[in-house]
Amino acid sequence: MFATVSNGAVRQWNAATGRQAGPALGEQIGAIHSVGFSPNGKRVIIGSDTGVSLWAAVTGEQIGAPLAGHAGAVRAATFSPTGQLVAAGGDDGTARLWNSGTGQLLFTLAGHVGAVTSVVFSPDGRRLATAGADNTVRLWDVGTGQLIGMPLAAIAGPVYALSFTPDAALLATSDGSDVVRLWNATTGAPAGRPIVGNAGPVYALTFNLAGTLLATSSGGDDTVRLWNVATRRPAAAPLAGHTGPVRAMRFNLSGTLLATGSDDGTLRLWDAETGDAVGEPSIGHEGPVWSLRFTPEGKRVITAGKDNTVRLWRLTEEDVA
Repeated sequence: MFATVSNGAVRQWNAATGRQAGPALGEQIGAIHSVGFSPNGKRVIIGSDTGVSLWAAVTGEQIGAPLAGHAGAVRAATFSPTGQLVAAGGDDGTARLWNSGTGQLLFTLAGHVGAVTSVVFSPDGRRLATAGADNTVRLWDVGTGQLIGMPLAAIAGPVYALSFTPDAALLATSDGSDVVRLWNATTGAPAGRPIVGNAGPVYALTFNLAGTLLATSSGGDDTVRLWNVATRRPAAAPLAGHTGPVRAMRFNLSGTLLATGSDDGTLRLWDAETGDAVGEPSIGHEGPVWSLRFTPEGKRVITAGKDNTVRLWRLTEEDVA
């Protein structure tokens, strides 16, 4: 299953057939800004102009009342890795944590000046990273609701991306500069020297499952860079081929392939070890590709674009070999 937001509603789709599964969700709750499945796939979380709501997957029934607390639109909402908690960030400058089973508000995380635009749990569920319109990232202890360390300032404007390493040891952030900064996810302190050498703003970044490689998009020259996390040095030559900025990137679970989606409307695959292109670009979107995911078995890629379409791509045996 995967979910999409379009025309004021959330739709669920069968990833094997490409057909819609069940009714549309959230058609009466205002503009929808965020959607995601619970880890077990049984619930859907929606962040909208009217708050946070939970829904039963497939059947489309709303679960309980909306989660109360935010004053204004909710820009980002997500389940914790265990599914026991829900986090959301909104225009009121706060992030909030709830018990997803009871709906009880646990903590209000206040400190951002302006909207909270992104909320990301660490893989172990012990930390929450929030990014805001005030150009800062904040790191929170999920168990206490307390801020960890000082706010992590973005030196050159808006925060474009943030991602934890799979072992939850590091947090990577990018902004309007060519620098990616790494932070100790336990203390909030800088973790060694930053990664320098991208061409222009870094619009997207992602770690492989082992946490040994970091992929970054370079907005100045439309390339993707692969970095050795331990040494902070390039792991391959720049991945060149796109003719527009790369907005979305993902490694497959085995870490052998990197998929990238760009403003040029194409999906490309790369060998994560060598940086070589794998196969030909996948062409179909009429406009930028804004989001992509590998399916769990790694044989297909889902892309969503500005052209209001979602596309399901089947990888060849040569691609996944």
